Amino acid sequence: MRVSTNSLYLNNVSNMLGKQSALYKVQEQLSTLRKVNRPSDDPVAASQILDQTQAKDRIDQFNQNAKAAESSLALSGTSLQAAGDVLQKVRQMAIQAGNTTLTNEDRKMLNSELEGLYKEMLGYANTLDGNGKALFGGSISQTKPYSELQQFGTAVAAGSSIVQYNGDANRQEMMISSARQVPVTDNGQYVFGSIPEGNGLFKLGAGSTLSNVQVDLGSVVDRAKFDAQVAGPLALPTGGALSQAGARIEVVFGSEDDGVADQANEFNKYYDVVLFDGAAYTSLVTGKSGATPALASDLYTPKAEQVAVGNPAVGPSAKSYPKFQTGADINLNFSTNPAPYNIDFGVKFPMTSEAPANGGVLTLEPSKTRSIFDTLNDFSRVLQSSAATPADAADFANRLGNVIANIDNTQTRMLSVEARIGANRNEADALVEVGSDFALQYKAILSRLQDVDVASASTELSLAKLALDASQNSFAKVQGLSLFNYI
Repeated sequence: MRVSTNSLYLNNVSNMLGKQSALYKVQEQLSTLRKVNRPSDDPVAASQILDQTQAKDRIDQFNQNAKAAESSLALSGTSLQAAGDVLQKVRQMAIQAGNTTLTNEDRKMLNSELEGLYKEMLGYANTLDGNGKALFGGSISQTKPYSELQQFGTAVAAGSSIVQYNGDANRQEMMISSARQVPVTDNGQYVFGSIPEGNGLFKLGAGSTLSNVQVDLGSVVDRAKFDAQVAGPLALPTGGALSQAGARIEVVFGSEDDGVADQANEFNKYYDVVLFDGAAYTSLVTGKSGATPALASDLYTPKAEQVAVGNPAVGPSAKSYPKFQTGADINLNFSTNPAPYNIDFGVKFPMTSEAPANGGVLTLEPSKTRSIFDTLNDFSRVLQSSAATPADAADFANRLGNVIANIDNTQTRMLSVEARIGANRNEADALVEVGSDFALQYKAILSRLQDVDVASASTELSLAKLALDASQNSFAKVQGLSLFNYI
């Protein structure tokens, strides 16, 4: 009989190598605790593992972003809350400053405290996160958002500011989910700089020309009429509009002897409403236009035969002006007959103290924007001014009222930003929780796909060792065979 020892040899070598490879595979799985260490181990499982790993990595990155965003937002919210506390202190100081019993030394002490609060406010506006990035610089995070241009408490030219904003109007955003980005920085100019003056719609300018008269900020009693006439914007008789530079409304006051002796008042007090389009003035009462406003000297006393305001009974040149009563509201709603204009601004503002002197002017213009730092500087300038005379005291009170109004507007703006930041924080927190749940799910799926069952693998290892030993013993016997064993 013929026996192929070479074939037996090769078969046993192949079998032994196979058993050895199986043993090494199980040993590798136990050492790495992974069933699939390379795509060739299980191509289908390897593809599934790749998909699940990529999905888990995306979720993990979103979670990291959300946590980082929440941290930045928390710091922004804390800074704004602290800035709001500073504003509240300043507002209390402003109310205190209005106390007529305060001396110049008292106001000096208040001004010194105010400067410290100003520095504190500037510090909050320049808040940096843990990485040294500015939170209120927009997309420019490597530069302090605000830098000082002038020393606090000094006079600032019209149109200029005590500070300079070095950021931009953008916001850095961070991806916290596949479909959601949240801002992690803010436009500092919006938060601290672009704050509406006055009541937010218009600003009253009550200068020293009003003598010893005090006025409040005024109010809009009919928003529809106001929007139609002013916010429209109002088309001025000379062809301009209140939206253009320099356009404003001026109320010019005058007093003249009515020629009638009475116990109440020997003088009647009148006012004219004048529109300025940046170049020329136009009286709404008389229609008079020119390069200069209708002056108080133009105001005249209606005669007995002339009836209600705006209804002259005699003569083409007869004029009648609205009459002012001390302590009464000034209403910017009237008509003239024959009418050059029939105007209702939907606006009124009360005046207190004495009636305005001849030539006194009250200016009403669309609300502009002002930084809180300039408002604090305005407050400092008010504290440095004199209130010795009734006229000075009235001017002091009018300027102080504007400061308080601008502080209130800033507080409103900061509260709105705080609310948005709080909402974004809540959203980031919620997405972190959801993302953590998804991450656990992906982790469980990956574990089923690639993690080794140690107990099962240990048994498989023992079996592989036995099989290898058997193969090796068989190989040793086959290796010793010869033809003479079969003769």
